[in-house]
Amino acid sequence: MPSPKRKHPTGRPPKAGVVVFSDVDGTLLDFHTYSAKPATAALRELKRLSVPLVLVSSKTKAELEELRKVLGIDAPFVAENGGAIFWPKASVTVKPKGAKPVDSYWVREFGTPYATVRKVLVSFREANGVKCEGFGDWSSETVSKYSGIPQPLARLAKLRAYDEPFLFNPPPPEDVLEKHLRKLAAGGLTVLQGARFFHLGGQADKGRAVRELIDWFAATSPVKPRTLAIGDSPADWPMMAACDIGIAVKQPDGRYHPALRDHKGIRLAGAPGPEGFNRMILRLLKQLL
Repeated sequence: MPSPKRKHPTGRPPKAGVVVFSDVDGTLLDFHTYSAKPATAALRELKRLSVPLVLVSSKTKAELEELRKVLGIDAPFVAENGGAIFWPKASVTVKPKGAKPVDSYWVREFGTPYATVRKVLVSFREANGVKCEGFGDWSSETVSKYSGIPQPLARLAKLRAYDEPFLFNPPPPEDVLEKHLRKLAAGGLTVLQGARFFHLGGQADKGRAVRELIDWFAATSPVKPRTLAIGDSPADWPMMAACDIGIAVKQPDGRYHPALRDHKGIRLAGAPGPEGFNRMILRLLKQLL
């Protein structure tokens, strides 16, 4: 006699065991306009098929809450380059392993507290006479200027808990830059390169958080999920490596980042940002479902 199927913790298992993990800036959202409109068809199809779309971003919890509200997404999400996973309590019936209750979420933290990260950045620039500044130094107006985030949303980008986006101004020569980055990481932190900024944080990364979520989706699903990860920068490689299929979209200049383009097995979307997201997600849903 076959064993009964276990109930999925969201109340509805992923369609045919497919889960999509997506970077946000420069991938799901256009690099310049921050619009997801070119991805409308793919987003509609994901909803129709009940395929979870998990946002995995350098953005803060507050930013991702706003975006999820606009797009109508109820899946878990990953903030600040893997700093923490957030499961909405309203759509999860079983407490995720290792998570703690925080307001309306179950939260699994991996990142280093933001105050510690900021202290390292400030100490580094003072000790080395290097001009580098991050979100913690800037007003919301300055964050908007450097990031392109609309000013009403820039204040949400400053509500950081684990990860500090920063820039060198002016940018140093490549060999000097490499020395600076090694020094910053020497104290047990990590430096990631995103589409616009370097990111200083702890030992968390997108891959670790995504692996945790893959295990969570698999734990009570009737079938092992097929997993897709899509992004545009080196910070996205760890989550691609954790998934069955990794997809790179083009950057705004029409080229792929070489760190992704040169990885064997990564599929190339053929278009930038949400246009590439739309093209590849629709194609792969047809193949997998």
